[in-house]
Amino acid sequence: MLFDFEKPSSRDITETVSTLAHMAKFVIADITDAKSIPQELMAIVPSLPSVPVQPLLLASQWEYGMFEHFRRYPWVLEPYLYEDQDRLLAVLNEKVIGPAEAKAKELRIPAKANTHSEGNANSIPGRRRTVFGA
Repeated sequence: MLFDFEKPSSRDITETVSTLAHMAKFVIADITDAKSIPQELMAIVPSLPSVPVQPLLLASQWEYGMFEHFRRYPWVLEPYLYEDQDRLLAVLNEKVIGPAEAKAKELRIPAKANTHSEGNANSIPGRRRTVFGA
């Protein structure tokens, strides 16, 4: 879904974008000529580790200076560089949506717990102990 809307009367734009991101499977954010997107990403990325973000950037431009902050989050993908809108639309499913969906699927897979029953002074017979790795 693409949202291009007027500022809601009951919420500010950042709050609205954050609310929509909480309901999304993934977020595609064009960081070309970034104006409000840096603040919107600050509201989304740190608090939504299950929602991948696929940045887009016009190939002739540079990402904004503070974007490097988001590179530390594993759910933020590398920016996809596009030449123009027509070429972007031609590869949108393969190069943008596909990687975002794959990352969303990867993030939904629960980490495998190391489970085993070991006899020790703290174990209860017949009870399973679960050990989670950090």
